[in-house]
Amino acid sequence: MHCRVTTEYQRRGLDVVVLENRHLRVELLAGKGGDVTELRDKRTDVNVLFEAPHEWRAPGESYVGSPDASFAYLDHYPGGWQNVAPNAGGASTVRGAPFGLHGGAALAPWDATVVADGPDRVAVRLTTALTRYPLRLERLVSLAAGEATLTVADELTNVGEVPVPYAWLQHVAFGPPLLDPAATVTVPCGTAVADPGHDDPNARFEPGAEGAWPTPTGADGSAVDLCSPPPKDERVHDLLALGELEDGWYDLTNPELDLGVRVTFPADRYEYVWYWGAFGGFEAAPFFGRNYTLGLEPCTSVPNAGLAEAMETGTAEEIAPGETHGATLTVSTHAADES
Repeated sequence: MHCRVTTEYQRRGLDVVVLENRHLRVELLAGKGGDVTELRDKRTDVNVLFEAPHEWRAPGESYVGSPDASFAYLDHYPGGWQNVAPNAGGASTVRGAPFGLHGGAALAPWDATVVADGPDRVAVRLTTALTRYPLRLERLVSLAAGEATLTVADELTNVGEVPVPYAWLQHVAFGPPLLDPAATVTVPCGTAVADPGHDDPNARFEPGAEGAWPTPTGADGSAVDLCSPPPKDERVHDLLALGELEDGWYDLTNPELDLGVRVTFPADRYEYVWYWGAFGGFEAAPFFGRNYTLGLEPCTSVPNAGLAEAMETGTAEEIAPGETHGATLTVSTHAADES
C-alpha cells in the first residue's frame, strides 16, 4: 500500500486528518490540539496509544461537566498524544495569563493543510496561535512509504515583543493491549524523582523521593521495578520525573503481542521524561479507577505543578521575540525481538 492522507472525516464534531501507509494508520484531531489519537500498527491491528474511557467532549460544547477551567484539559481529553505548551502541569498564572491543567495549545483548534500527498510520502501541517500567550505553533506530521515510523516536527514562535517563559511537554500516553504487565519499559536515564506535589494514597513513592532508575526505593522501603507495569488490580498511581538522560529515546515492548513502540526526541530540548503510571489507581475524576495508562512524556521542565513552579526551579525555558524553538520526534512500531 502506498501512502495516503484524507481530511474528509470528523470525530465528535472535530475535524480529523488520517495518514496511512502499509504499516501505520494515524489519526489527528485538527479540531483540538492537533492530538494524535490513533497510531495503529497494521501488522498486529493494535492502537498503541491510550484511549480515554470517560465521556470526553469537544472544546466549545456548552456542557463540559465542570465550570472550573482548570479541569478543562481532562473534560476534553481523548487519550493519545498532546502537544502541551506553554503550561505543563497544574493550573498556573504567568505574566497575567491564567492557565488550567496543561493549558494552552492542547485545547486550541488547529488549521490543517496537506503539504504532501504522493505514493512515497504524505504530510500535513497543523498551525494555531494562542489567545492568552504570544505563541504561534506549527506541527508537521509525516509518514513515508515502507516505514513504520511517524515523524512529528513541532515549532513554537514568540510573536510578542517581549521574552516569555514556557514549559513544553509531549504528553504521549500508552494503553492496553500494548500496555500490560507482560510489557517492558526501557528508558536510558539515571534518576527517577517522585513529583513533590503528588500526594496520592495509591502512589508507591513519597513525594519528592529520589532514586536510581529503574528500581528506586518505594515508600514501604522496597525496590520498585519501573520497567514492569503492575497489574490493574494493584491500583497504582505514580507520577515521577526521569532525569539524567543518556540519550533521547525510550521503548515499550510487549512480547506477548510481538509488538513494541519506540519514541525518539531531542534530549537537549526535553531534559526529562515524565512517568505517569495510572495503573487502575487514578480513583478521582474523570477516571475513577477505569484507566490503565502509562504516560512517557518528554518535557523541558519540572515539576508537575505548572509553569510558575518550573520558573521557580529554574527549568522553564525562555523564548525571545521573533524566535522559534523546534523539536522533532518519531514514533516507530516494531516486532518484540527488535526492541
